[in-house]
Amino acid sequence: MKYLLLTLLISLPVFSAYENPDEAFELSPDELDPSGEDIQKRRKEKYTWDESLIYAYNSDLGISDQRRYTGSDRNKLSASIHLNGEYEYLKKLTGLEVTWLRRSDAWHKLWWGATYRRSATKWDVITQNRSTGGEAAFQRPNDSNQTINTMGLGFGYRFKFFLDFLKTENVFESVQAFATYNTLAEGFTGDSYRGYGMTADYGIHKRTRTSFFYGGKFTYNISWVEGPQSNRNLSLGWYTFALELGFFY
Repeated sequence: MKYLLLTLLISLPVFSAYENPDEAFELSPDELDPSGEDIQKRRKEKYTWDESLIYAYNSDLGISDQRRYTGSDRNKLSASIHLNGEYEYLKKLTGLEVTWLRRSDAWHKLWWGATYRRSATKWDVITQNRSTGGEAAFQRPNDSNQTINTMGLGFGYRFKFFLDFLKTENVFESVQAFATYNTLAEGFTGDSYRGYGMTADYGIHKRTRTSFFYGGKFTYNISWVEGPQSNRNLSLGWYTFALELGFFY
């Protein structure tokens, strides 16, 4: 107990200069691209609050000698394979996604970018038949084939909140949200639907090298699309689990 009180007393002057204690860990523009020596010798806690110093193994020397500070990441390019979130029916939805994100210059914790995904699925995974309105005349079988194309623009945030308990330097969490434009190729009637929606995901990723990473994420999607006539519209909703891999540069 006495060690805890001593730690709090020592930390108090550091945070007292800030109305928001998190500001003590904000990096200034001059601190966004430090060398490994700067991180190790000066303000290590500040530099590694939400970031890490990644070491890569050199097989020629037999040591980990290549270092990269994750705070210097500027771009993220990744590909994901999606499967139906209902694990009993994994094959009812499969998808391939490509995402590009760039770190904001104004706020280094925020990322912005674009995503594209193509999904092949079944009718009952994304919606259900209507008993009223213009869609009531079109009753699709649950296993009828559907194809969804999704394009989105949005933001992401990378952090180490829950993983702070694991004390790991090469695993990160991320959340992303995109406003999307969706097209549905309805396989039973042959009609096309278009409309807007959104997608949000939470992921955990591991850096295996200074730039390469892999991991998984959970994604939730909603969309409202309109058919050939204005009285024919559908509400779509589905969720997936995805394996993601890519690199930072």
